[in-house]
Amino acid sequence: MDLEPMKRTTMMRWGASLILATTIAPVASPARASAIDLTASAGFVKRSLAETDYKTGFTWQLNGDLTFFPMLMMGPYIAFASTTPDLDGATSISFRTIGARLKLKIPLPGPVQPFGVAGAGWAHGDFPDQRLQVCVDGRGCIGRTVPSATANFAEFLVGGGLIWTPAAPLAFTAEFNWRPTTGYTNDTYENQIQSGQTSAPEPSRNGVAWVGLLGVGLSL
Repeated sequence: MDLEPMKRTTMMRWGASLILATTIAPVASPARASAIDLTASAGFVKRSLAETDYKTGFTWQLNGDLTFFPMLMMGPYIAFASTTPDLDGATSISFRTIGARLKLKIPLPGPVQPFGVAGAGWAHGDFPDQRLQVCVDGRGCIGRTVPSATANFAEFLVGGGLIWTPAAPLAFTAEFNWRPTTGYTNDTYENQIQSGQTSAPEPSRNGVAWVGLLGVGLSL
């Protein structure tokens, strides 16, 4: 009995099985869990604060996340933004935020993983001088300068996104956040902005920001 054809057939089957296993393994294998994620990102912010809308502005953020439980990470973030009130003659206002957030990564097979984030931080705003016209009955209008001011308020963060790791540890991210704020106080400045007069009603303490970010970093 000639065993040569049988050997060739067996070898071909083994070879085909090996190629198939090699092709499927990267897709079917569990996603690699990272211990540390470091990301630098930039994008847009659309803000409303104390009943004053702001034009869409630029923001950038640095964050680091450390795994302390399977799929769950935690770490600090710091964000910088520059936006302008949607009012005639208004100038740009700088905001800085520092806080902490939780990140839940869904370990799907493949290089792309979805994640969700939730956190809280403390925001600081630098408001420049504002030159306004104040009119007094019978005495005409005079120009007054509202001096530069600062304000602090709490920020909360809820959102999600995707992390793509084409070649570990290099990673790219896309993220979108809803960030409500509360505790804002800057009454004199806001009163002047809203109406040009110091007798305007006290402004709201609340606000909200929508933030979209694209980032690059390391997933270690």
